[in-house]
Amino acid sequence: MNLPPPFVPQGTVFKGIGIGQGIAIGPVHIISATNIRIHRYKLTNNLMVEKELDRFQEALAKTEAQYTAAKNCLPPELSSQASIFDALILLLRDQVLLKNINKKIKEDHINAEAAVNSTIRKMCALLATIDDTHIRSRLSDVEQLGQALIAAMNGQPDGLQPVFQEGCIVAASNMSPADVSQLPVSQVAGLVTETGSQTSHAALVAQAFGLPTVMGAADILKSLEHGDILIVDAKEGHIIRNPDQDATKFYQTRQRSQKDYQLEIVRSAHLPALTLDDHRVRVCGNLELVEELPAIIANGGEGIGLYRTEFLYLTRPELPSEEELFEVYRRVVASAAPRPVTIRTLDLGADKILAVSNTEGARQNQALGLRAIRFCLKNIDIFKTQLRAVYRASVHGKVSLMLPMISSLDEVRQTKELIQETRAELQAEGRRLSDDVPVGIMVEVPSAVVLIDELAREADFLSIGTNDLIQYTLALDRGNPEVSDLYQPFHPSILRMIKRVIEAGQNAGITVSVCGDMAAGPLSAPLLVGFGADLLSMPFSTIPIIKRLLRMSFYEEMKEIADEVLLAKTAGEVMNFVNSNIQKKHSEFFRGLLRMAS
Repeated sequence: MNLPPPFVPQGTVFKGIGIGQGIAIGPVHIISATNIRIHRYKLTNNLMVEKELDRFQEALAKTEAQYTAAKNCLPPELSSQASIFDALILLLRDQVLLKNINKKIKEDHINAEAAVNSTIRKMCALLATIDDTHIRSRLSDVEQLGQALIAAMNGQPDGLQPVFQEGCIVAASNMSPADVSQLPVSQVAGLVTETGSQTSHAALVAQAFGLPTVMGAADILKSLEHGDILIVDAKEGHIIRNPDQDATKFYQTRQRSQKDYQLEIVRSAHLPALTLDDHRVRVCGNLELVEELPAIIANGGEGIGLYRTEFLYLTRPELPSEEELFEVYRRVVASAAPRPVTIRTLDLGADKILAVSNTEGARQNQALGLRAIRFCLKNIDIFKTQLRAVYRASVHGKVSLMLPMISSLDEVRQTKELIQETRAELQAEGRRLSDDVPVGIMVEVPSAVVLIDELAREADFLSIGTNDLIQYTLALDRGNPEVSDLYQPFHPSILRMIKRVIEAGQNAGITVSVCGDMAAGPLSAPLLVGFGADLLSMPFSTIPIIKRLLRMSFYEEMKEIADEVLLAKTAGEVMNFVNSNIQKKHSEFFRGLLRMAS
């Protein structure tokens, strides 16, 4: 995170988590936190138990009606965001959640508010133990769901109904997705909250509305008063209270510059990534949460190049059923159609917690332990449940299946046998499934690169996961700050491995994609295309940027640059060459990126 300009007084700056891009300047509109009192009392007879069960059911219906109303109130241009509210409604209907709350009312003989509060707190505690930022970011969503249910039982009013001053910045302790959706965007310029995270549902709605937002600004409401002027810098996660004239002028200039360049980039997002000499590259999005799909499409994504499927396994104490998995996969595949969706099978382990594994060894050195395809092949029942759901969903669109962390031919062949067995079972049951579901592998470990010719003959496509490939090849933990400087995407060994994999794919006549961080880098993406990558998959926010850069480039020149860097002996030599031949050639483009980021 960059610091504010030195002329901004230190005591006026608050820090949080920036959501999206943009700068907002305006008077603050403070929404005071509603303190929900949770009474706890014992139920002394069956009549009281039945009454509390009814109150809980009424609260569920009322909360679902609120989410449905918020969904229906979305303007036509944001109708694609309806899936955010669909996801919240699904959580309201989650059978495990409902069962646990009802059980507390019936067996612990406590009132509905206390049962909801206890269950939600337990669920949040489980989420907090998971070492995955995407999973932990759902904490605020679950907390807000509990608050909404308790508020419904206490008879508190739904939603927000204040009068907003035009151009104001809303500041609140926390906001639900329904709250954000009800903000009058013609009057509200920005949003600040004390809680929340970058991938929470409320953040996704705010981003869809184009509101510069900073969340997680702890205790900021204590320092704000009605009438204060705020500057919200969503890119950097800064909030500046009562800026002086110099600061205001500085941020107004940045605001105009960012808006102009952002409009220019996004306006062309839906054009294909066709180079100046007519070479076509497909640019897709990485998906972890269903709610990210509309943003991928809106930013010009040509499909889902990597659908991570771990979320449903890590947010609950019980394994998801085939029906639950099928319903989620069906929604993704159908919503993305006719765009393709590449579903990665379970990659549990490494930087994620194996919540569904009870083996102690799985928790020791997870990066080199029982994870990804290894875990699946040792837990056939879990793996087959997922495979069944994927193949059932395949009739609703265009689906490919991708196997993570492949290190040997045996793993591929064993998985393909399991797939055939699963398909035969589904067909015997009379289930509909597509006959065209390509099965590819992720190349993430050095052994896969050594065996790449043989693996390419077994796979329908290859996908290079550069993050893990760099980590395993250079023998370092990318999350360890003591060796973070050694994590070098431009290390000659990494570039030569990538080139080797792409060549093997070309020789086998199959598609090769790249879905790691390198695919989203303006300096590395041209190298990948120059090496011959057919598809790049990345976070939705970088899709318009990379597509624009590729449209400004000649494929033959990218090939020449890629060939030259293969001769370099150090990462420094590669960087110098790339800066001279990519950044300088497209200097105006990179200056525009700096304007967006500075």
